[in-house]
Amino acid sequence: MNLLAATGEGVSVEKILLTFIAIAPFYAAIAWFTIKKKLNVSARYDGQTMIIKWVVSYIVFAFIFMAAAYAGGGFALIGLLFVVVLPGSILLAIFFAPYISNLITSPITNAMEGSVEEHWEKPAYGPTMTARNRGDYEGALEQVGLLLEKHPGDFEGLMLKASIEAEDYLDLGTARGTLDEILNNEERLRYNLPIVYNKLADWQMNLFDDPEGARRSLEVIRKTYPESKAAQLVSQRLASMDSFDEALSEASDIDETYQQLAAESAEKDQVKGPLDIPTASEEDTFLINETAFAQCINRVEEHPDSITNREELAALYVSHANEPVLAIQQYEYLLGMPGATEKQQVAWLNKVADIQVKTGGTHEEARATLQRVIDINPEGAGATRAQSRIMHLSIEIRAANKKNAPLKLERREEDLGLM
Repeated sequence: MNLLAATGEGVSVEKILLTFIAIAPFYAAIAWFTIKKKLNVSARYDGQTMIIKWVVSYIVFAFIFMAAAYAGGGFALIGLLFVVVLPGSILLAIFFAPYISNLITSPITNAMEGSVEEHWEKPAYGPTMTARNRGDYEGALEQVGLLLEKHPGDFEGLMLKASIEAEDYLDLGTARGTLDEILNNEERLRYNLPIVYNKLADWQMNLFDDPEGARRSLEVIRKTYPESKAAQLVSQRLASMDSFDEALSEASDIDETYQQLAAESAEKDQVKGPLDIPTASEEDTFLINETAFAQCINRVEEHPDSITNREELAALYVSHANEPVLAIQQYEYLLGMPGATEKQQVAWLNKVADIQVKTGGTHEEARATLQRVIDINPEGAGATRAQSRIMHLSIEIRAANKKNAPLKLERREEDLGLM
């Protein structure tokens, strides 16, 4: 019996060919989409091999379909099953079973263990770090360059390359060019830019003794994202840099003064042993606090968003100037500062409540402040502690008032005379 005998419906070769010509564009579109997706997700797939598989699969599928259409029934159909359909099906299964099974199971396995493709594709920079630790900086740059060719734009690789250029070769210009490649990724710019410019500021400060350049780098973050957490951290860093410079200047002045005193004493031959440092009087302590107070005000004026300076000024307003209202104003400024986190706001409001309790504030004022803590996040841990503090607020205020009250000594008539 002829395997190509016509069926009862009389299907012609021309109709079959026309059918597959019509199906071909849809098949090609599916193949193109699948191949492109695989190649974009993972570089371990060979595009040429995948194209060959899809072409061979199309030919096998077409041959099976056409042979089945002309087989008719009886022994011809049985022979077709063993000669054409079964081998062709096995070949198709070899080609596509892994893709189909992965398509079905990947949503479950990815949710439980993470994406296999992501783990596969993560570049390994271990050999690069090993070469760098050995002092083979040229070899390290070569290895990281090869990895970046396979994974262009990889953040970790570009940062490692820039670090080698800046820290090992002391070539800041080339390192900045590498950092610019990171900043070309517009989708991750908000995340990458603060990291890049903070790192650049580190190099300018620690490697190239360029504090002004470091300040300019940090200002880029604050100007680009002015109301972000990154901008807040930059403000703290700039303020700490100025405080450090101020402390170095003061230490230098003290050292020069000490040397001058020692020189004068040596000339007059008045010092036979170690130079005695006189103890500070109450007046000296007051002057020191006044100086610290004035310097803190200047720092706050120069860096109004500095958390450290504001908190220090608030403490001085309470302990030195006896101005609790002005102290609370410092914390109110911090509370309204963009980028303040829930944890920071809770801490500052509790400090405001501390000031109100310890400086004679009313029960209602302290309670209102603690209620603000609760309003931030009623379900948070800070709200729970605030509720507990409100319950014991009266006791807290009485204890503070008792501590601040002057001690009154009771006089008895029988103790006034002499025995």
